[in-house]
Amino acid sequence: MKNCFLALCALALLLPSSLHAQDIAATWQGTFNDGIEPHRAVVQIAKANRGWSANTFDIEFFHDPLHIDSVTLRGANLKLTVDGGKGVYEGKLSKDGASITGAWTYDHHAAPLTLRRATKETAWPTPFLYQYHYRDITIPRPLPDEPKIPFSPQLAEAYIEQGAVAWTGDWKCVACHTNGSYMVARPLMTEQLGSPNPALRDFFVSQLRDELATDPAKLNPAEDSTQAVYIAAGLAIWDAHVTHHLSPETAEALDMMFKLQRSTGDWTISDDNNPPLESSTYQLATVAARAVGNAPGWLAAQQDSPVATKVKLLEDFLRNGHKMQADYDRTDLLWASAELPGLIDAARQQQLIAMILQHQRPDGGWAMRSFAQPEQWGKGNRAPRLRAEPDLADPPSDGHMTGLAIIALRKAGVPATDPHIQRGIAWLTANQRSSGRWWTRSLNTDNWKFINYSGTVYPLLALSMCDALPVTH
Repeated sequence: MKNCFLALCALALLLPSSLHAQDIAATWQGTFNDGIEPHRAVVQIAKANRGWSANTFDIEFFHDPLHIDSVTLRGANLKLTVDGGKGVYEGKLSKDGASITGAWTYDHHAAPLTLRRATKETAWPTPFLYQYHYRDITIPRPLPDEPKIPFSPQLAEAYIEQGAVAWTGDWKCVACHTNGSYMVARPLMTEQLGSPNPALRDFFVSQLRDELATDPAKLNPAEDSTQAVYIAAGLAIWDAHVTHHLSPETAEALDMMFKLQRSTGDWTISDDNNPPLESSTYQLATVAARAVGNAPGWLAAQQDSPVATKVKLLEDFLRNGHKMQADYDRTDLLWASAELPGLIDAARQQQLIAMILQHQRPDGGWAMRSFAQPEQWGKGNRAPRLRAEPDLADPPSDGHMTGLAIIALRKAGVPATDPHIQRGIAWLTANQRSSGRWWTRSLNTDNWKFINYSGTVYPLLALSMCDALPVTH
């Protein structure tokens, strides 16, 4: 999937040499405006053997930390450079050493900046951790000890809506873990929650237009395939559950998706090390199957066309079960098979149902980590870290897998009154957190924990499929 980083202004600070030697550590902080919104910055400084050095560096709403290149202080004049000279701060130290007044320039964009030394009591808490931010939306990163609350579908809905809008506005790309998950799941809840946000569909169409306008010879399957699959699936599922007719954009998206299909029947992914999503060409192929199965009337119109051969390649790939994330991908296969009839037979369907039920935990939930061995996630290089987790042999239930398991079971025809389903629903309604999310521990080493987005969309969809959501429209 495309890397989609929005360039923002940034800043780095340094403790000036005029401070007294007994100052062992200090914090400097200030605010600059990038023309859109203010950003707070905090740098903690410590005394090193050869002078003062910057210890930690945090920028509010900045995606990645900056690298401090050099600092010079001549008299009262300070100059600091970052990111190979891409950013420069030049300021003048006050006589009492309490502030530095100057200007910050990053990527040729300048902003006034005053830095002030803070006390322990006045220093802003860092790091500035957020999961989503865009304009007036700021959602903190999820934590495992976030308090549980009585079930609130309104909070869950607000989180998935705001998260999708913030990701789209900030990163400006289609991502399987956020707006991709929104578009392939939220339309299925139209009856309970009303129509999904049309701005998200508009964005998917705009991304489709960008791909269609690209010279086919310049399309990069490693970067464009995942986006193409999610665009096609999102638009097709929207058609199936919101407008109830095939749109021209969906037909174009499916055509684009199959242009990027490999001869093996699957699609290339840009990074196969972000489990469980965007880590398995098999899992991505189940999303493609959902695109094909949902587009109203599209598949029937492809008989005897070249695309029909490509659809068969996809079906054969899924039936053959090439490199999979074990039972996790098999769960997605069960979901996809319900939306693309004929993909698997009744006997295989019953095997998959039994497999999911066997994974159910005593508390009624399901644990993502129990659906594959550490070496089977992505390309396997997360295995040492995953094997070192203290609960490796008995992982706790999580929102993502509990929601996904119930969705797949319900899609396969298991009634909502089934005792297994009812125990799963009881787990979901008892384990929502105060932010509206359900907690899911990430399989990855990143700090964003985007798995908690699908880990909230899936539970909400599961509850809607079990008549456990009130009708709000």
